Amino acid sequence: MTVLQDVGMKIKMNTPCFGEIHSLSLGERIDESSILSLCEYVSDRHDCADFRLIVLVNSYLAYRHLLSEETISQMERTMISFKYWMDEPGHDGMCYWSENHQLLFSVCEYFAGELFPDIPFTNNQELGRIHASKAKKRIVNWLKHRFTYGFTEWHSNTYYEEDIAPLCVLIDHCQEEWIVQSALMVTDLILLDMAHHLFDSRFVGSSGRCYELQKKDSSKADVNDILAHAFGFVPHDYDYTRLSALFVLCKGYVVPEVIKQIASSKDTMIFKESTGLDLSEVKKEFPAMDKDEYGMFLWAMEAFTNVESIHMTMTLFRDWNLQHNTFLKDLSMLNHPILHKLRVYPLLVKLLNPATQGVAIQRANVYTYKTPDFCMSTAQRYHPGEFGDQQHLYQCTLPNHINIFSTHPGSPMFDDSARNFSPSYFVGNGINPDIVQHQNVVLISHNSAQRKGFLERSRLHLYHFYVPKNRFDEVVIQTRAFYGRVHNTYLAILSTSDHVHLEDEIIIHGKKSGHVVIVSSNVIDHSFEEFMNRYPISKVRYQHNQLHFHGDDDLVLHYRSNFLVNQVKTFTQYDRFDTPFVKEKRKPSSITIQCCDYELHLDMLNQIRKQEMKEDPNAIKSME
Repeated sequence: MTVLQDVGMKIKMNTPCFGEIHSLSLGERIDESSILSLCEYVSDRHDCADFRLIVLVNSYLAYRHLLSEETISQMERTMISFKYWMDEPGHDGMCYWSENHQLLFSVCEYFAGELFPDIPFTNNQELGRIHASKAKKRIVNWLKHRFTYGFTEWHSNTYYEEDIAPLCVLIDHCQEEWIVQSALMVTDLILLDMAHHLFDSRFVGSSGRCYELQKKDSSKADVNDILAHAFGFVPHDYDYTRLSALFVLCKGYVVPEVIKQIASSKDTMIFKESTGLDLSEVKKEFPAMDKDEYGMFLWAMEAFTNVESIHMTMTLFRDWNLQHNTFLKDLSMLNHPILHKLRVYPLLVKLLNPATQGVAIQRANVYTYKTPDFCMSTAQRYHPGEFGDQQHLYQCTLPNHINIFSTHPGSPMFDDSARNFSPSYFVGNGINPDIVQHQNVVLISHNSAQRKGFLERSRLHLYHFYVPKNRFDEVVIQTRAFYGRVHNTYLAILSTSDHVHLEDEIIIHGKKSGHVVIVSSNVIDHSFEEFMNRYPISKVRYQHNQLHFHGDDDLVLHYRSNFLVNQVKTFTQYDRFDTPFVKEKRKPSSITIQCCDYELHLDMLNQIRKQEMKEDPNAIKSME
């Protein structure tokens, strides 16, 4: 079996755009060698070719009058010969299915088909108009799903950049008004997510997919150019080799004033929201259980080997001949006609308990507590005791962009370069802990004594925190407690077992442990000493899988059971938005955002996108 060799993450994520695109935007001619390099990468069908192709498509649409005939011809050959979807013939090493990739591939195919409607595309001999028609259906589904359910890759400071780029190409170049208006609304919702979770000019919080570098250092986040351009952070030099260049250069999108006002708010606030679907919900939402909508929603979640998804996965694997795909090749071990005919795949999943079940990104109920002095954000009780992958379940952000988080270290399930980076020591979790937040307190119940899974490597029985101690102004270390001060913001980590301290890490050994993280400031606790005295280790107790914390409120977390606040059961399943600026139930038909003197109303079904000045109900600013 031939499988295309993966080029590795360092190459895949490096310079998907080209710096000279800024010169093109100013009407200047350029050295076109960078464009030709992008064409070569795309033609080789490496993973993340779609990142480059969206740049080529946008450059062709916007700037081809500034390019040579030779370069234009090469761009056209690249677009016409590409493999745009999994059902087409040919081997490749590309990931098509995750949330961001589905939109990228579809937008590229849509415009290529629109540009060359009567030309047979060489990979499958279908006319361009056929390609455009198929891609349009996927684009429409993608836009509707994001508006209705929110983002699967919630709050990702990597993949929101990959979502915004194709949305901007639709906004600037699509001729179909429904698509343009819907793309504008979904872009609004991405910027709303960022504004809600903006602290000290950084997009921080729990996330569906987040990597070690960006978790430890938010100055390395892929969305920082987007934040700077959207919210006016200056001075700022844009990196035009990033996909965010397509947002910076977008002519058709202006950030609504209401979202700018939310981003600039300095009040102490609590945000609650629900984004995505649990696997148990997907079948109810898509009862037809078809490949194109139901199947692709499951795969946007990266739910391949779960009980709820495995039969659809193997159907797609067989029908689309995916045994050569770099990422999916190992599914060949299950690709047997008898297994498929008898529909025993869900039973096999239950018996084998594959660790790959944790790759699925399910519904997140996010609770965020933001003050002028710190931000804390948690995906409440995200599938505790189950396998994890890249989900970043909580983060505390202190002044000077200091990020604090913790994980149960995991190990990648595969050895090849395409798939060997998660879960890992600091990325995701091997086994998800039970985590809950109440205001400025996070409770964590760690339990790694779960049934071993197929493909799971050796499991570490410890829990650890990332704490860059050398960046604190003051640190106090005790046997089971850590206290730190950054300016006038205070952090406490209290555990039920002894701490082992490394330079930027606190390790707690054992299969089970309980931890409480508290963040405060001199607004609440007038001094660091007062803070430490108010939260001694005696406030924490852990027995019979119950974590107790006696602080301002009495908090009790029963592992995978009840969460009690002052002896009252507290629910952590949220509406789509429950924030000071947006109140909407799950699956909203429309979304209204309010802040200061502005109101933004979004209604995808009726194609209404308008901003209104609240003090003058008759003064409506058109957003078209």
